[in-house]
Amino acid sequence: MNLHANDAAAEAEIRTLVAAWSRALEARDTEALTAAYTEETVLYDAIPPYRTVGRAAIKAAWDACMPHLPERFASRHEELEVSVGGDMALVHGLHRMVPEEEGHPCGTSSMRITSVFRRVGGRWQVVHEHVSVPFDPMTGQAAFISADRGAAK
Repeated sequence: MNLHANDAAAEAEIRTLVAAWSRALEARDTEALTAAYTEETVLYDAIPPYRTVGRAAIKAAWDACMPHLPERFASRHEELEVSVGGDMALVHGLHRMVPEEEGHPCGTSSMRITSVFRRVGGRWQVVHEHVSVPFDPMTGQAAFISADRGAAK
């Protein structure tokens, strides 16, 4: 999908939604966190059950995660690319939680994220999302993405 100059406003809308998602995560507000999801949204997550369908089920998965997150943290997107073509948009990059609490496991690695948005009735909605952590096939262990890795080319 190529981003055209006339899609700059749509790209800005998508980036605003991503920023709102981050603020909702930091506030631990799962209602706001899932506001752009629909009952058809499919989430392929890095944690079980790995595939979750529908806003209510995705919200429930986030509700179950919240007790495991630190009280205070920053939600950061890195290397975020947004491509818009008509009423579809593709977002991909890295997401990292940066906990205030030193050594909290949620700050161990960035996660790879891909989100597909569709504009319905003038409103952008997430129709598909994929979150993953790479693994080393030789050891079967997670291959964490460090904060100081440098930008991939």
